[in-house]
Amino acid sequence: MAKDIKEREPFKPAPGVIFENAGGGKFLCIKVRESFNNCAWFTNVKTGWTFLAHGCGLYPDGSIDWDYSTDGHFDRPPELDAKGGES
Repeated sequence: MAKDIKEREPFKPAPGVIFENAGGGKFLCIKVRESFNNCAWFTNVKTGWTFLAHGCGLYPDGSIDWDYSTDGHFDRPPELDAKGGES
């Protein structure tokens, strides 16, 4: 079921925290981009896809999403392997 975008609040994710995406999947926040509002680097913990998310939003149920992403590439940080590649 699609989330109601009107319930989404802008937020600044915390580095080192794994968030559940509103559309599915889990994403590790690697770094917040301080020079832009609500932008953060994330890695998909299952695939290793890393990207810069613009316009991060938080839903009342704790799930997140973003308006769009840029600079996507495959990357597998060592901390993901240490956590057993959580999915």
